[in-house]
Amino acid sequence: MTALDKYTRLEALGQWRESPEHPPREVVVSFENETLVLSNLNERPLCHWAMAATSRLSLNGAKGVYTPDTEGFETLEIDDAEMIEAIAQVSSAVTAPTRRAPWLRWVFLTLVLASIGVAFYITPSVFRDQAVRMTGHESARKLGTDMLSTLNPDICREPSADAARELFQSRVFPDGRTLIVIVRDQQQASVFPGGVVILSGDALKSMRTPNELAALTTALAAKSEATTTELFDASSSRELFDYITSGKLSKDRLLAVAQSITDQSTTSKDFRSIITDQPLLRDQDWVALQNICLE
Repeated sequence: MTALDKYTRLEALGQWRESPEHPPREVVVSFENETLVLSNLNERPLCHWAMAATSRLSLNGAKGVYTPDTEGFETLEIDDAEMIEAIAQVSSAVTAPTRRAPWLRWVFLTLVLASIGVAFYITPSVFRDQAVRMTGHESARKLGTDMLSTLNPDICREPSADAARELFQSRVFPDGRTLIVIVRDQQQASVFPGGVVILSGDALKSMRTPNELAALTTALAAKSEATTTELFDASSSRELFDYITSGKLSKDRLLAVAQSITDQSTTSKDFRSIITDQPLLRDQDWVALQNICLE
């Protein structure tokens, strides 16, 4: 007779807590096919616990506390001595290890090492692809503005100039997917994810017309998606996993990539005459915008 056969008719009352937030509930505990069956007092089964996965959390005097999960989220308290002994014997019988041939161990170890090796090369690309897929424009914009914040920029602001900048931005980028930020003490011009275009005050002053500024900002905005890919390419598997699960990247990673992008900033002269002349701003608006960084 096996341990399971011996205790198939054994039943006892217990206190079952489905989760820490739930109050304890009185249940009937019995054995069935290598499982513990928890039923209500009307004999309706509530859940089944696999004996192989059931572990004892504590044994305090005549009370034993058990759980079917590693976190101890769900618990069962029993104070029946015979049931406690039965669970100990049956779970030991169910989980008793079988003897394996040595060569099987080597095969298993080889497969594990091969899987780890494959995962080492495949996982980063899988995480990167998933990160790209889950990053829409708004998420990319958040990454871009967070990257800008890590640089502690001195953003130029002045009411009439801000109005001119917003007017220019709405005319050149009517879809609203580009944000132009003008800063002091930065490189000439660069772009971050989400269409965040950064211009230095010097780059803006070097422009002869609003059309030159439109040419530069349009060319930069077209590279915005590539900077998102650059950010994910520079991130480790762990960082990508954190981003996929939380939507956030570490400040250190954002700062490192932001510095790398600004170090490769574009000069304004490369984009003159790309856009033909067309009225974008009145002269007074253009002058106000170019003077936005003046003290």
